[in-house]
Amino acid sequence: MDLQLKGKRAIVTGASRGIGRAIGDALAREGASIAICARGQAGIDEAVSAFQAAGAKAYGEATDVRDSKKFAGWFGRAVEQLGGLDVLISNVSTRVEGSGDQWWRDTFEADLQQHVRAFELAVPQLKQSASPAVVFVSSIASTLTQLPPYEVAYGAMKAALTSFAGQMAVVHGKHGIRVNLVAPGPIDFEGGFWDDVKQAQPAIFDRAASLSALGRMGRPHEVANAAVFLASPAASYITGANLRIDGGLLRTANF
Repeated sequence: MDLQLKGKRAIVTGASRGIGRAIGDALAREGASIAICARGQAGIDEAVSAFQAAGAKAYGEATDVRDSKKFAGWFGRAVEQLGGLDVLISNVSTRVEGSGDQWWRDTFEADLQQHVRAFELAVPQLKQSASPAVVFVSSIASTLTQLPPYEVAYGAMKAALTSFAGQMAVVHGKHGIRVNLVAPGPIDFEGGFWDDVKQAQPAIFDRAASLSALGRMGRPHEVANAAVFLASPAASYITGANLRIDGGLLRTANF
């Protein structure tokens, strides 16, 4: 299927590894131009080189999405480098360690506010696009009522992100801006959270992998393929959707 992404201009946050990197790879294969950010410049440089080797125009710069001034500056430079914006895939996420009020504030900044910030920066640019689309990378943690203690705040912020995305799909539908989410289950990749668990606590890893209907963890490209489809003109009548990518881990009908 031709996703009609050739020549489209896309910003992807947190794209130096894992799901974000896989999204960048998929966009590059489809012929899109890509601007990325992450916290480490070395990972960005490697990713940009790979996108360029695939034939894509690519730009990347290290920044902290939690710093509103720095992030806004980076976003403006990214749009300038791309010559406009058609697609925003807001992917950055992290599990913040801590407890108490500060833990909730830090998790709010890391897993909700920065997504809102990216969206608000993108909207004026997307209004000028012929096929504007936003995809947020959420998590099935947004739906779970049994989470490890260190994910309680994380799950709450992902639930809030789901609500925000649904509201924005309605608010900006009149501008033709489509807003969707993907909600991954456990995704395993080198250097990621589940890779650490696999090395330190293999029994817990195996147990978590067995919970999906497919009996395994997901891989970044399996999330990326869905996210890029939702961002593409091929999904032109899909908005306000929250697509689970969890191998059937959640045992509910997804009405």
